[in-house]
Amino acid sequence: MTATSPMLLLGIGTAGARIARGVSRAYGENLRFVLTDTDATTAEGDGEFTLLGGDRLAGRGAGGDIVAARLAAEDSISRLDPHLEGVRLAVIVTCLGGGTGGGATLETVKRLAALGIPSIVFATLPFAFEGEDRQRNARGVMSMLEEAANATFFLPLDKLVGESDNMSEAMRRACDTVASGVTLFWRLIEKPGYIKLDADHVRRLIQGVGRGRFAAVTCQGPNRAADAVDALMRSELLATAQAPVRAILCGVLAGEDLRLSELTTISNGVQETFGERVTFDLGTVNDEATFSGRLSVVVMLFEMNGREPGAPAVGGALSRRKKAKSNPLGVGPTGRGRFNNAERTEWHGEDLDIPTFIRHNISLEF
Repeated sequence: MTATSPMLLLGIGTAGARIARGVSRAYGENLRFVLTDTDATTAEGDGEFTLLGGDRLAGRGAGGDIVAARLAAEDSISRLDPHLEGVRLAVIVTCLGGGTGGGATLETVKRLAALGIPSIVFATLPFAFEGEDRQRNARGVMSMLEEAANATFFLPLDKLVGESDNMSEAMRRACDTVASGVTLFWRLIEKPGYIKLDADHVRRLIQGVGRGRFAAVTCQGPNRAADAVDALMRSELLATAQAPVRAILCGVLAGEDLRLSELTTISNGVQETFGERVTFDLGTVNDEATFSGRLSVVVMLFEMNGREPGAPAVGGALSRRKKAKSNPLGVGPTGRGRFNNAERTEWHGEDLDIPTFIRHNISLEF
Protein backbone atom coordinates (compact mmCIF):
# COMPACT_ATOMS: atom_id res chain seq x y z
CA MET A 1 0.00 0.00 0.00
CA THR A 2 1.19 3.51 -0.69
CA ALA A 3 0.63 6.82 1.03
CA THR A 4 -2.09 7.55 -1.55
CA SER A 5 -4.42 4.94 -0.01
CA PRO A 6 -7.82 6.40 0.96
CA MET A 7 -7.71 4.40 4.21
CA LEU A 8 -5.75 5.26 7.35
CA LEU A 9 -5.20 3.10 10.43
CA LEU A 10 -4.97 4.98 13.73
CA GLY A 11 -3.60 3.25 16.83
CA ILE A 12 -4.52 5.17 20.00
CA GLY A 13 -2.79 4.61 23.32
CA THR A 14 -0.14 2.03 24.18
CA ALA A 15 -2.34 -1.00 23.52
CA GLY A 16 -3.88 0.55 20.39
CA ALA A 17 -0.38 1.17 19.03
CA ARG A 18 0.53 -2.47 19.72
CA ILE A 19 -2.51 -3.64 17.73
CA ALA A 20 -1.81 -1.23 14.86
CA ARG A 21 1.78 -2.46 14.62
CA GLY A 22 0.46 -6.02 14.59
CA VAL A 23 -1.78 -5.14 11.64
CA SER A 24 1.20 -3.62 9.84
CA ARG A 25 3.30 -6.74 10.36
CA ALA A 26 0.51 -9.08 9.29
CA TYR A 27 -0.38 -7.02 6.24
CA GLY A 28 3.15 -7.42 4.95
CA GLU A 29 3.54 -4.14 3.06
CA ASN A 30 3.79 -0.43 3.72
CA LEU A 31 0.54 0.11 5.59
CA ARG A 32 -0.62 3.68 5.99
CA PHE A 33 -0.91 4.03 9.75
CA VAL A 34 -0.31 6.56 12.52
CA LEU A 35 0.15 6.01 16.24
CA THR A 36 -0.86 8.54 18.86
CA ASP A 37 -0.41 8.50 22.62
CA THR A 38 0.17 10.70 25.66
CA ASP A 39 3.19 8.52 26.49
CA ALA A 40 6.27 9.43 24.47
CA THR A 41 7.80 5.95 24.84
CA THR A 42 5.19 4.59 22.40
CA ALA A 43 7.21 6.29 19.65
CA GLU A 44 9.90 3.63 20.10
CA GLY A 45 9.08 1.33 17.21
CA ASP A 46 7.68 1.33 13.70
CA GLY A 47 5.17 3.84 12.41
CA GLU A 48 4.53 7.56 12.35
CA PHE A 49 3.90 8.87 15.88
CA THR A 50 2.05 11.90 17.22
CA LEU A 51 2.39 12.88 20.88
CA LEU A 52 -0.75 14.26 22.52
CA GLY A 53 -0.67 16.76 25.36
CA GLY A 54 3.08 17.31 25.35
CA ASP A 55 2.78 20.65 27.19
CA ARG A 56 0.23 19.32 29.68
CA LEU A 57 1.61 15.83 30.40
CA ALA A 58 5.22 16.17 29.20
CA GLY A 59 5.04 12.81 27.44
CA ARG A 60 4.65 10.86 30.68
CA GLY A 61 1.21 9.45 29.87
CA ALA A 62 -2.20 10.05 31.43
CA GLY A 63 -1.71 7.61 34.31
CA GLY A 64 -5.08 5.98 33.69
CA ASP A 65 -6.91 9.31 34.03
CA ILE A 66 -9.52 9.64 31.26
CA VAL A 67 -10.12 13.34 31.95
CA ALA A 68 -6.41 14.16 31.74
CA ALA A 69 -6.12 12.23 28.48
CA ARG A 70 -9.15 13.92 26.99
CA LEU A 71 -7.83 17.38 27.90
CA ALA A 72 -4.44 16.45 26.44
CA ALA A 73 -6.13 15.37 23.22
CA GLU A 74 -8.16 18.58 23.08
CA ASP A 75 -4.91 20.56 23.41
CA SER A 76 -3.14 18.92 20.50
CA ILE A 77 -5.54 16.87 18.35
CA SER A 78 -4.88 19.18 15.39
CA ARG A 79 -1.36 17.69 15.22
CA LEU A 80 -2.95 14.72 13.48
CA ASP A 81 -4.16 16.87 10.58
CA PRO A 82 -1.06 16.49 8.36
CA HIS A 83 -1.56 12.71 8.42
CA LEU A 84 -5.21 12.99 7.34
CA GLU A 85 -4.68 14.47 3.90
CA GLY A 86 -6.53 12.42 1.28
CA VAL A 87 -8.06 10.07 3.86
CA ARG A 88 -11.61 8.95 3.04
CA LEU A 89 -12.00 6.30 5.72
CA ALA A 90 -10.24 6.04 9.10
CA VAL A 91 -10.01 2.78 11.03
CA ILE A 92 -9.21 3.22 14.73
CA VAL A 93 -7.86 0.53 17.05
CA THR A 94 -7.86 1.29 20.76
CA CYS A 95 -8.44 -0.17 24.23
CA LEU A 96 -11.05 1.25 26.60
CA GLY A 97 -10.99 1.31 30.38
CA GLY A 98 -7.72 3.16 30.83
CA GLY A 99 -6.64 6.75 30.32
CA THR A 100 -5.49 7.53 26.79
CA GLY A 101 -7.64 4.95 25.03
CA GLY A 102 -10.72 6.19 26.86
CA GLY A 103 -9.96 9.89 26.70
CA ALA A 104 -8.19 10.45 23.40
CA THR A 105 -10.24 8.12 21.19
CA LEU A 106 -13.38 10.22 21.48
CA GLU A 107 -11.54 13.45 20.66
CA THR A 108 -9.91 11.76 17.67
CA VAL A 109 -13.27 10.59 16.32
CA LYS A 110 -14.72 14.07 16.79
CA ARG A 111 -11.79 15.58 14.88
CA LEU A 112 -12.27 13.14 12.03
CA ALA A 113 -15.98 13.98 11.90
CA ALA A 114 -15.22 17.70 11.79
CA LEU A 115 -13.00 17.06 8.77
CA GLY A 116 -15.68 14.96 7.07
CA ILE A 117 -13.79 11.67 7.46
CA PRO A 118 -15.93 8.65 8.42
CA SER A 119 -14.50 6.43 11.15
CA ILE A 120 -14.75 2.79 12.18
CA VAL A 121 -13.63 2.06 15.74
CA PHE A 122 -12.39 -1.35 16.93
CA ALA A 123 -12.05 -1.15 20.71
CA THR A 124 -11.24 -3.84 23.26
CA LEU A 125 -13.01 -3.82 26.63
CA PRO A 126 -11.36 -4.67 29.97
CA PHE A 127 -11.12 -8.15 31.45
CA ALA A 128 -13.78 -8.76 34.11
CA PHE A 129 -11.08 -9.17 36.78
CA GLU A 130 -9.77 -5.63 36.12
CA GLY A 131 -12.47 -4.25 38.38
CA GLU A 132 -15.67 -2.26 38.22
CA ASP A 133 -13.95 1.14 37.86
CA ARG A 134 -12.32 0.21 34.56
CA GLN A 135 -15.51 -1.49 33.38
CA ARG A 136 -17.50 1.64 34.24
CA ASN A 137 -14.98 3.88 32.50
CA ALA A 138 -15.24 1.75 29.37
CA ARG A 139 -19.06 1.78 29.41
CA GLY A 140 -19.14 5.55 29.72
CA VAL A 141 -16.87 6.02 26.71
CA MET A 142 -18.73 3.39 24.68
CA SER A 143 -21.97 5.35 24.66
CA MET A 144 -20.20 8.52 23.53
CA LEU A 145 -18.24 6.75 20.82
CA GLU A 146 -21.45 5.25 19.46
CA GLU A 147 -22.84 8.74 19.00
CA ALA A 148 -19.66 10.19 17.44
CA ALA A 149 -18.26 7.42 15.22
CA ASN A 150 -19.88 5.97 12.12
CA ALA A 151 -19.44 2.38 13.28
CA THR A 152 -18.10 0.89 16.51
CA PHE A 153 -17.00 -2.65 17.31
CA PHE A 154 -16.45 -3.44 20.99
CA LEU A 155 -14.46 -6.60 21.65
CA PRO A 156 -14.40 -7.89 25.27
CA LEU A 157 -10.95 -9.21 26.14
CA ASP A 158 -12.56 -12.10 28.04
CA LYS A 159 -13.95 -13.39 24.74
CA LEU A 160 -10.65 -13.12 22.87
CA VAL A 161 -8.53 -15.41 25.06
CA GLY A 162 -8.70 -18.71 26.90
CA GLU A 163 -8.96 -18.97 30.67
CA SER A 164 -5.86 -21.16 30.80
CA ASP A 165 -3.61 -18.46 29.29
CA ASN A 166 -1.15 -16.72 31.57
CA MET A 167 -1.39 -12.92 31.69
CA SER A 168 1.36 -12.12 29.21
CA GLU A 169 0.12 -14.77 26.79
CA ALA A 170 -3.48 -13.54 27.17
CA MET A 171 -2.57 -9.94 26.33
CA ARG A 172 -0.44 -11.01 23.37
CA ARG A 173 -3.17 -13.29 22.04
CA ALA A 174 -5.87 -10.64 22.48
CA CYS A 175 -3.87 -8.05 20.56
CA ASP A 176 -2.94 -10.57 17.88
CA THR A 177 -6.57 -11.66 17.48
CA VAL A 178 -7.79 -8.10 16.97
CA ALA A 179 -4.86 -7.32 14.67
CA SER A 180 -5.54 -10.43 12.61
CA GLY A 181 -9.21 -9.56 12.15
CA VAL A 182 -8.50 -5.95 11.20
CA THR A 183 -5.79 -7.13 8.79
CA LEU A 184 -8.24 -9.43 7.02
CA PHE A 185 -10.71 -6.55 6.74
CA TRP A 186 -7.94 -4.31 5.40
CA ARG A 187 -6.89 -6.83 2.78
CA LEU A 188 -10.52 -7.18 1.71
CA ILE A 189 -10.68 -3.46 0.94
CA GLU A 190 -7.19 -2.86 -0.43
CA LYS A 191 -6.56 -6.13 -2.30
CA PRO A 192 -9.92 -7.24 -3.69
CA GLY A 193 -10.24 -10.40 -5.74
CA TYR A 194 -12.95 -11.35 -8.22
CA ILE A 195 -15.71 -9.77 -6.11
CA LYS A 196 -14.68 -6.26 -5.14
CA LEU A 197 -15.35 -4.09 -2.12
CA ASP A 198 -13.63 -0.72 -1.93
CA ALA A 199 -13.19 2.00 0.67
CA ASP A 200 -15.85 4.24 -0.88
CA HIS A 201 -18.40 1.42 -0.81
CA VAL A 202 -17.68 0.71 2.87
CA ARG A 203 -17.80 4.45 3.52
CA ARG A 204 -21.34 4.58 2.14
CA LEU A 205 -22.31 1.38 3.93
CA ILE A 206 -21.46 2.67 7.41
CA GLN A 207 -23.40 5.92 7.08
CA GLY A 208 -26.16 5.86 9.67
CA VAL A 209 -25.12 2.65 11.42
CA GLY A 210 -24.01 2.32 15.01
CA ARG A 211 -22.60 -0.46 17.12
CA GLY A 212 -21.57 -3.52 15.19
CA ARG A 213 -20.31 -7.01 15.76
CA PHE A 214 -17.17 -8.40 14.18
CA ALA A 215 -15.45 -11.78 13.94
CA ALA A 216 -12.97 -13.57 11.71
CA VAL A 217 -12.30 -17.30 11.41
CA THR A 218 -9.85 -19.42 9.43
CA CYS A 219 -10.48 -23.04 8.39
CA GLN A 220 -8.95 -25.67 6.15
CA GLY A 221 -9.90 -29.11 4.88
CA PRO A 222 -12.57 -30.43 2.50
CA ASN A 223 -15.43 -28.89 4.51
CA ARG A 224 -13.73 -25.59 5.29
CA ALA A 225 -16.61 -23.38 4.08
CA ALA A 226 -19.21 -25.16 6.21
CA ASP A 227 -16.77 -25.25 9.14
CA ALA A 228 -16.25 -21.49 8.85
CA VAL A 229 -20.00 -20.83 8.93
CA ASP A 230 -20.36 -23.11 11.96
CA ALA A 231 -17.53 -21.31 13.77
CA LEU A 232 -19.13 -17.93 13.08
CA MET A 233 -22.50 -19.16 14.36
CA ARG A 234 -20.83 -20.19 17.63
CA SER A 235 -18.67 -17.06 17.96
CA GLU A 236 -19.30 -15.19 21.20
CA LEU A 237 -18.25 -11.98 19.47
CA LEU A 238 -21.32 -12.20 17.22
CA ALA A 239 -23.77 -13.47 19.81
CA THR A 240 -24.86 -10.32 21.66
CA ALA A 241 -27.11 -7.89 19.80
CA GLN A 242 -27.82 -4.33 20.94
CA ALA A 243 -30.14 -3.51 18.03
CA PRO A 244 -31.49 -5.10 14.83
CA VAL A 245 -28.96 -5.79 12.09
CA ARG A 246 -29.10 -3.31 9.24
CA ALA A 247 -26.34 -4.60 6.96
CA ILE A 248 -23.85 -7.45 6.68
CA LEU A 249 -20.38 -7.23 5.17
CA CYS A 250 -18.78 -10.62 4.51
CA GLY A 251 -15.27 -11.13 3.21
CA VAL A 252 -13.76 -14.40 2.00
CA LEU A 253 -9.99 -14.70 1.70
CA ALA A 254 -8.57 -17.77 -0.02
CA GLY A 255 -6.16 -19.03 -2.66
CA GLU A 256 -6.89 -19.94 -6.26
CA ASP A 257 -8.58 -23.13 -5.02
CA LEU A 258 -11.63 -21.16 -3.84
CA ARG A 259 -14.76 -22.77 -5.32
CA LEU A 260 -18.08 -21.17 -6.26
CA SER A 261 -19.85 -23.77 -4.13
CA GLU A 262 -17.87 -22.56 -1.11
CA LEU A 263 -18.94 -18.97 -1.71
CA THR A 264 -22.54 -20.15 -1.94
CA THR A 265 -22.22 -22.09 1.34
CA ILE A 266 -20.73 -19.09 3.13
CA SER A 267 -23.14 -16.53 1.67
CA ASN A 268 -26.25 -18.59 2.41
CA GLY A 269 -25.04 -19.64 5.85
CA VAL A 270 -24.18 -16.11 6.99
CA GLN A 271 -27.44 -14.64 5.72
CA GLU A 272 -29.58 -17.42 7.20
CA THR A 273 -27.88 -16.98 10.57
CA PHE A 274 -27.62 -13.22 10.89
CA GLY A 275 -30.31 -11.73 8.65
CA GLU A 276 -31.89 -12.79 5.37
CA ARG A 277 -33.68 -9.50 4.59
CA VAL A 278 -30.88 -7.03 5.17
CA THR A 279 -28.30 -5.39 2.95
CA PHE A 280 -25.65 -8.02 2.23
CA ASP A 281 -22.25 -7.38 0.62
CA LEU A 282 -19.72 -10.08 -0.22
CA GLY A 283 -16.12 -9.51 -1.25
CA THR A 284 -13.19 -11.81 -1.93
CA VAL A 285 -9.41 -11.70 -1.76
CA ASN A 286 -7.35 -14.19 -3.75
CA ASP A 287 -3.89 -14.79 -2.32
CA GLU A 288 -2.29 -18.07 -3.33
CA ALA A 289 0.90 -17.47 -1.35
CA THR A 290 -0.84 -16.84 1.97
CA PHE A 291 -4.12 -18.74 1.78
CA SER A 292 -3.37 -21.80 -0.33
CA GLY A 293 -5.39 -24.63 1.22
CA ARG A 294 -6.90 -22.28 3.79
CA LEU A 295 -9.96 -20.08 3.85
CA SER A 296 -10.66 -17.09 6.09
CA VAL A 297 -14.02 -15.41 6.53
CA VAL A 298 -14.59 -11.95 8.02
CA VAL A 299 -18.10 -10.94 9.08
CA MET A 300 -19.16 -7.44 10.13
CA LEU A 301 -22.74 -6.99 11.33
CA PHE A 302 -23.83 -3.35 11.27
CA GLU A 303 -26.68 -2.53 13.65
CA MET A 304 -29.28 0.21 13.50
CA ASN A 305 -28.54 3.30 15.59
CA GLY A 306 -31.47 5.57 14.90
CA ARG A 307 -29.55 8.20 12.90
CA GLU A 308 -31.97 7.89 10.03
CA PRO A 309 -35.49 8.56 11.34
CA GLY A 310 -38.10 6.34 9.77
CA ALA A 311 -35.64 3.72 8.53
CA PRO A 312 -37.09 0.23 8.95
CA ALA A 313 -35.61 -2.00 11.65
CA VAL A 314 -34.75 -5.12 9.69
CA GLY A 315 -32.58 -8.15 10.19
CA GLY A 316 -32.07 -10.69 12.89
CA ALA A 317 -29.59 -11.53 15.62
CA LEU A 318 -27.77 -14.76 16.33
CA SER A 319 -30.27 -15.60 19.03
CA ARG A 320 -33.08 -15.58 16.43
CA ARG A 321 -35.08 -13.13 18.50
CA LYS A 322 -38.35 -11.80 17.12
CA LYS A 323 -38.32 -8.49 15.31
CA ALA A 324 -38.54 -5.59 17.72
CA LYS A 325 -41.99 -4.10 18.12
CA SER A 326 -42.56 -0.37 17.89
CA ASN A 327 -41.19 1.39 20.93
CA PRO A 328 -43.84 3.39 22.80
CA LEU A 329 -41.18 5.08 24.91
CA GLY A 330 -39.87 6.91 21.84
CA VAL A 331 -36.21 6.00 22.27
CA GLY A 332 -34.05 4.74 19.45
CA PRO A 333 -31.34 2.06 19.54
CA THR A 334 -28.88 4.63 20.88
CA GLY A 335 -31.23 5.10 23.82
CA ARG A 336 -31.02 8.90 24.04
CA GLY A 337 -34.26 9.66 22.18
CA ARG A 338 -35.14 13.35 22.47
CA PHE A 339 -31.98 13.93 24.51
CA ASN A 340 -29.81 12.99 21.49
CA ASN A 341 -28.53 16.54 20.91
CA ALA A 342 -28.59 17.65 24.54
CA GLU A 343 -25.63 17.89 26.90
CA ARG A 344 -25.12 14.60 28.70
CA THR A 345 -26.06 14.00 32.31
CA GLU A 346 -23.42 11.60 33.58
CA TRP A 347 -22.85 9.85 36.90
CA HIS A 348 -19.91 7.48 37.41
CA GLY A 349 -19.44 7.21 33.66
CA GLU A 350 -23.10 6.36 32.89
CA ASP A 351 -25.31 8.50 30.67
CA LEU A 352 -28.41 9.08 32.82
CA ASP A 353 -30.39 10.39 29.83
CA ILE A 354 -30.48 6.80 28.55
CA PRO A 355 -33.27 4.84 30.26
CA THR A 356 -32.06 2.33 32.83
CA PHE A 357 -33.53 -0.67 30.98
CA ILE A 358 -31.43 0.20 27.92
CA ARG A 359 -28.23 0.98 29.86
CA HIS A 360 -28.43 -2.43 31.51
CA ASN A 361 -29.68 -4.28 28.41
CA ILE A 362 -33.02 -5.33 29.98
CA SER A 363 -35.56 -6.56 27.46
CA LEU A 364 -39.14 -5.26 27.84
CA GLU A 365 -42.24 -6.67 26.17
CA PHE A 366 -45.14 -4.37 25.20
